[in-house]
Amino acid sequence: MCNYGYSYFIKPKQIHTWNVDKRWEGYQILISPILLQEYSIDFSFFQYNIKEALFLTNDEQNRIENLYEQIFEEYQKDNYDMALLLAYCNLIFTYIGKCYKRQFETRQPLYNKLVTEFKKLLNDYYSNGQQGMPNVHYFSNKLHLSSNYFGDLIKFNTGKTPSEIIQDKIISEAKKHLEISNKTVAEIGYDLGFDYPTYFTRFFKKQTGSTPTTYRKNKASR
Repeated sequence: MCNYGYSYFIKPKQIHTWNVDKRWEGYQILISPILLQEYSIDFSFFQYNIKEALFLTNDEQNRIENLYEQIFEEYQKDNYDMALLLAYCNLIFTYIGKCYKRQFETRQPLYNKLVTEFKKLLNDYYSNGQQGMPNVHYFSNKLHLSSNYFGDLIKFNTGKTPSEIIQDKIISEAKKHLEISNKTVAEIGYDLGFDYPTYFTRFFKKQTGSTPTTYRKNKASR
């Protein structure tokens, strides 16, 4: 939906209200999730929260309004073409995705602070005695962001997904414990949040190319 230079999406069954204190104009498109799935139309910002709206420039707003008008014109026809309507919608969504990238760039100082806060939370995770493995949902909640918006923001600013950064941290912690701790591999795995030692071993080998035991032996022999 676009209104006064804003664009945002409301998910099915999402409760929402509008506080209208003066006359305003805008466009709203209601699309069945089944239809989107049928035509394989999906964008990560579909799952953004309303407070993570896109702030449109005048040029962006004019371009999107023009596409909305073409949709409305086609829809008024008795024999409107559904494929054409969806093509227009897909074009709008693709353009909005481009606009979000522009917003990530122009709001770089703000987002840099969020990236820094995420990394601080990640560094503090194990030292604060958190239980279980760290995950994207935990950190996005801490930063009061939807998981998708958080993921796109971090990826845009760092080149890595939150999951990749979290995995790097887990490996860093694992290596530290394997090098300086007398705990068994199983105990280290449990401390890092793995439910079973085999999961820890499999994860470590996938990320580093060697098992925890082999890594520890190689470090000890140097």
